[in-house]
Amino acid sequence: MKMSYEYAIIGGGITGLALAYNLSKMVGDRKRIVLFEKGYIGSGSSTRNAGRYRVHFGSMENTVFAIKSAEYLKMLERELGYNFMMWNSGYIWLVYSEEQLKFFENKNNMYWKKLGIPVSFIGPEEMKQNYPFINTKQVIAGVYGSQDGSFHHDAIIHGLWRKLSKTNVKISENSPVVRVRKENGYYIIEGPGFSAKAENIIVAAGGWSPKILEQLNISLPLVPVRKEIMVTEPFKFRIKEFIIYTRRNLYFSQTIKGELIGSASIEPKKTGVVDLNTTATWLLKFSTYLSEIIKPIHYVRVMRVWSGYYVMTPDKSHILGRSKDWPDGIYYIGGFSGHGFMMGPYAAKLLSEYIVSGKIPGEMKPFLPERFPNNKLIKEDMVVG
Repeated sequence: MKMSYEYAIIGGGITGLALAYNLSKMVGDRKRIVLFEKGYIGSGSSTRNAGRYRVHFGSMENTVFAIKSAEYLKMLERELGYNFMMWNSGYIWLVYSEEQLKFFENKNNMYWKKLGIPVSFIGPEEMKQNYPFINTKQVIAGVYGSQDGSFHHDAIIHGLWRKLSKTNVKISENSPVVRVRKENGYYIIEGPGFSAKAENIIVAAGGWSPKILEQLNISLPLVPVRKEIMVTEPFKFRIKEFIIYTRRNLYFSQTIKGELIGSASIEPKKTGVVDLNTTATWLLKFSTYLSEIIKPIHYVRVMRVWSGYYVMTPDKSHILGRSKDWPDGIYYIGGFSGHGFMMGPYAAKLLSEYIVSGKIPGEMKPFLPERFPNNKLIKEDMVVG
């Protein structure tokens, strides 16, 4: 006999967990909720990222969403009673041309000041004095966002999982969904050794989402792009800010333990297949680029390299909800294009409200999937890494 649920969530990363948490809060024990995760909870990119958040984006829509997302994370920390280790450690973009400087000045005047999150512009001499570890040759300014910061992604995952373990939500790990179909008014969800039926399905499976959506005759413009990242042995803590070396689309910072963590976009493979392997080619190039900007870094030992992925959309902005022409009861959340952990929990809250009430929250409307055929793209131009 198949177990029957009102809501089935496919994907046990940050968005899937946040969906389960918010749905459970809203419907309590009146509705049955199940979450299927192909591996262990958080085994996709949710535990394979740099653990940073920011509120400075290149579009008004994403900037507003990011501000709300940061506020929600801080509220969620209090609500769960679990320390996320959040702090405003700051972001610094290194600027190398007048054109690039103008880009940031325009964003500051158009969006950031009006929304109460102005950035500061640091001159080359001040950069040289305050950040002696950076090669400031040809740097004409630093753009400092004091409102941006860091968190510990494992803490957020565990905080949500711990709370969910005390609810009626069934979490099914090591349960890859292989087949989804509709039968007698229900969706049948099948995988190795299990079968269930549900009235509603929320696809939150990151890079694996397209394969699931295809079985429901839904096509979304989603492309998984592998991103490798590395961490070094710890050394004296001095790099508080998250620094973006814009010439190489490279970022780095130090963890609280003193490890240097960093990544760069180096020849991403846009195959549409999720590949979590690592390569010596990436590490060699990244090390070369990193040595251009940090002095001295040559003798610091690399401890570990791993891969996660960005799920990219054409406008580099996420997708929430459903289109009117989709089968009833199907919803999607994802395509965050590198911003999933920082925006995912708030996005899940909004989507949960929509699923339960049937009313689309205002903050969610720009991110509906129908924006693609209607040519109402957001066009985010500040993706990092």
